[in-house]
Amino acid sequence: MSKALLTKEDLCGARFGKLEVIGLSEKRGSRGARTVPLWECRCECGNITYKATDTLKNADLSMCGDCARLYAAAKMRENAGYACGTQISRLVGDQPNVTSSSGARGVYYEQKSGKWRARLRFKRRLISLGTFTSFEEAVKARKRGEELIYGEFLEEMK
Repeated sequence: MSKALLTKEDLCGARFGKLEVIGLSEKRGSRGARTVPLWECRCECGNITYKATDTLKNADLSMCGDCARLYAAAKMRENAGYACGTQISRLVGDQPNVTSSSGARGVYYEQKSGKWRARLRFKRRLISLGTFTSFEEAVKARKRGEELIYGEFLEEMK
């Protein structure tokens, strides 16, 4: 008896999510106390993976383990409010970072130069807004930087 006859249907050539079924494999997967046949599948990324019929048919998006990890990470970033490598919720508001010693976002005192430095982080880049003799000047520069750099981006995100 052929392997294809042991299963209820032949899924060869069928697509499920990112997977294309190549054929029934010799491998078996466990389902509690019993085992089930596994289908050999090729992911869009080229990886080969093995899935049971119920996993292929009932998954929201079938894919290999590597693609599943990338997908999960992207979903977590999206759920945390990230867009274009920037967490939107961190752009709005005046609350300084918990490690801020100055009490103002993106402003710190530089001991070496004896000046205040203003900077911001945007799209994974640290942007220096300059050094200033007074704290107030540095805070103003930070606010101007936020308006110029964050403002346009936040408008596009609406």
